[in-house]
Amino acid sequence: MKEGCYSPEFEDGKAERRTFPTGKTILLVLILVIQIAILFGAFSYDPQPQDVIRQYDVTVWPQENGSLDIQYHFVWEAVDPVEPLTWIEIGMANENYVIYPDSVSDTISRFSAENEDGYVYLMLFLDRAYSGGEVLEFSFKVNQKDMLCLDNTGYFYEFVPGWFNTTPVEQYTFRWAADEKTQSASGAQLRDGYYVWSGSFECGGYEMMNVRCDADSFMGCDTVRYYPFDDSGTYNSLAEDKAGVVVLAFILVIILIVVQVWTVDSVVSYHRGRGFLTGYGHHVHIYGRSNPHYIRARDKYNAAHAGRSGGRSGGGCACACACACAGGGRAGCSQKDTYASSAVKTEN
Repeated sequence: MKEGCYSPEFEDGKAERRTFPTGKTILLVLILVIQIAILFGAFSYDPQPQDVIRQYDVTVWPQENGSLDIQYHFVWEAVDPVEPLTWIEIGMANENYVIYPDSVSDTISRFSAENEDGYVYLMLFLDRAYSGGEVLEFSFKVNQKDMLCLDNTGYFYEFVPGWFNTTPVEQYTFRWAADEKTQSASGAQLRDGYYVWSGSFECGGYEMMNVRCDADSFMGCDTVRYYPFDDSGTYNSLAEDKAGVVVLAFILVIILIVVQVWTVDSVVSYHRGRGFLTGYGHHVHIYGRSNPHYIRARDKYNAAHAGRSGGRSGGGCACACACACAGGGRAGCSQKDTYASSAVKTEN
């Protein structure tokens, strides 16, 4: 009889000497339980934000020279009971702004204007540490330059206030003063002399304030070159965290499936004399055990094909950098230099 054929008569009584693979059966059940637990844990994982912005208000008043006076107001809850909130970054449109000192609320002890490779933000240091559900209210006002744009239809503004990739916003209200120069505001409602955008944001959400003005409303004022808004810097950090956990769970489950298939093949071979996995011309398992013919053929193949390499491999170091906000601060974002820093003089 050929070497690859297996029967109780041929295999020298192996069928009679076999024992039920109790340990492997228990292993299969255990792996199944682990898989269910991994998937349940991954899909039930619900990452929570460190903070919640209860109210986010931005009010804009266009000035005669084309600059914008912008009032920011926040009601901010520091949810995290462990890591205190001591400072906050607020993304700004560009670096050409000044803060009205008298507009800064008492809950801000000091502030500094920062620019890191085009990421422009205002660093606010709080009057104390906040945590465990404490609510902080703060506000400030700036004069923002290099915001006015011009195309063949007239003057316009496109302003995206700073967004927060790790912090949801329960309620936002963005207002733009509707003066005699303003023609329209895309997506806004006119209320009490202001164009108003309102709603809520998940992490990474933003609102674009697109305002068109009369063709001759800012004659002689400096304008900047228009660049479309790039939303590549906006993302939902909590959703990405959950997606990462789910992907990792599926990878672990797939690895366990490989173990399961190997174990099931062994159990199946207990009943049928051979499993369904084959390799090197032989079944992997016979009667619940590893097939010696398969093992010999595998070892023979590996010995004949031992790796020979004339190359050299250099050592490498994979460095994973985890950037943490020192001091328990939280960061809001803005697009890198949303508006070109070089002004263009409009000809009369």
